[in-house]
Amino acid sequence: MKWTKWLCAFLFVLVIADAAWAREGAKPFQVNNRLRFEYDDNIYQSENDKESSFKIIEELEFLVNFNLQNTYIGVRYRPSYVWWDERPSDSTDFQNELDFILNQTFSPRLTLSVVDTLRRGESPKLKDDAGNVVRENSDFYYNTLNGTLGYLLRPSTRLELAGRYIALRYDEDMYSDSEDYDLYVGGLTLRHQVVPETTLIGEFRGEGVEYEGPDRGSKSVYVGGGVEQIFSPSLIGNVVGGYQQKEFNDDEIDSQSSPYVDASATFLPTPATRISAGVGYSMFETEVYPFASQDRAQVYASIAHDFTARVALYLSGSYIVGDYSADQALREPDPANPSVGAKDGQEETLQVSARVTYQINRSNWLEAGWQYSDFTSDLEYNDGAKMREDFVENRVDVGWKTQF
Repeated sequence: MKWTKWLCAFLFVLVIADAAWAREGAKPFQVNNRLRFEYDDNIYQSENDKESSFKIIEELEFLVNFNLQNTYIGVRYRPSYVWWDERPSDSTDFQNELDFILNQTFSPRLTLSVVDTLRRGESPKLKDDAGNVVRENSDFYYNTLNGTLGYLLRPSTRLELAGRYIALRYDEDMYSDSEDYDLYVGGLTLRHQVVPETTLIGEFRGEGVEYEGPDRGSKSVYVGGGVEQIFSPSLIGNVVGGYQQKEFNDDEIDSQSSPYVDASATFLPTPATRISAGVGYSMFETEVYPFASQDRAQVYASIAHDFTARVALYLSGSYIVGDYSADQALREPDPANPSVGAKDGQEETLQVSARVTYQINRSNWLEAGWQYSDFTSDLEYNDGAKMREDFVENRVDVGWKTQF
């Protein structure tokens, strides 16, 4: 799919929306423009022989939001152009992001929500929207589709049937032949509000992942439960956990079972300050060939604070550890060279970012940001060759955002 098809799809939706707005007498259409000047001290994300570059990033953002009586549709299209001052391989990148949201109320009891996210990357990024490491030297498509059908069994009890599909596609055959994947998820969630402040959760879901090339696919079953708690008007938390069973398509890899947990909290100490944090642990898919799975733990947090009505600060950080076992890798990924099998190992990803914005007037903002990334990996093949490079990267930018 070319990016021009995305634009045509967006314009098609816009035409339909425009007709609806004309009937309603309002046009909730918004255009934002963001111009940034950035310095990147490690543009190839290399451990040694680092190369830095100044770059200019121009982003347009088109937002469409409209409501019918029982329907909400939101579309966001963001193309961006990047010019690099010192990148011999290619001095320009063109990125595309397309998001679509549909919320439909069929009756007071039955609702549907659909969210689709499509990304086209012309240069590798450290992480995709799901937190997976995506940094091969190849352009890629990434798409995730989520759908939830909710039914209110009783005023305090709600049943949700949900599904998710994720796809990653690299352009280069040397990566796509082993690292492209499709992920399918489906499940049921039951929510019961015991008291206004407490909601109990029960969940059951199945998951399947399929990779291109040698069969690293697997199927998982999750069974668990949790609680959502409103401790006070300024503190909300939730935790969901249970047990996961994973069966691998390759008969040489034994099945695995493990507990999983996902917990988060949001704290608003003052009207001007918002703090969020969370932790998670589970067996997870991986693009690191020849492994079929990883045990992934993550911690993340963010702080947003409005110093004044015009000045705001946003800080965020995440730390992800992936543990890899040779028992969960293909035994002989290359029959002609068995030594390329894998050893036990670990990867760590640390990201920290900060951004300050100043609102000049109703439609214009100045901003400055910094992002720090630290990636380390000790994964090795049996012959001692390292699978991926460590790197440290700093990116600093200043910019101007305007809203039309």
